[in-house]
Amino acid sequence: MNKILAAVVASAFAFGSVSGYAADTAKKEELTKEQRVDMRNRADKLTQERAQAPTPVKANAAKTPAAKTKHVKKAKKVSHRNVTKTQPKT
Repeated sequence: MNKILAAVVASAFAFGSVSGYAADTAKKEELTKEQRVDMRNRADKLTQERAQAPTPVKANAAKTPAAKTKHVKKAKKVSHRNVTKTQPKT
């Protein structure tokens, strides 16, 4: 019983410490002022280019006909005996 309790305490400590290390390593590097300015300028430039681009013209395409369905033959009868359905007696 004491060994199980010790194992539970040790595993709880291990999981707690691993999550603490993972939280420290997951932080992103922050951008410098120059990088932020470059990204902002690039975004503004792309926005202006999109605004100046001509709008695409929709083509009036004729509606394509639906695909023809394949007619499947029914399966052949395996037995040659005539079977009649009967109603159960109440």
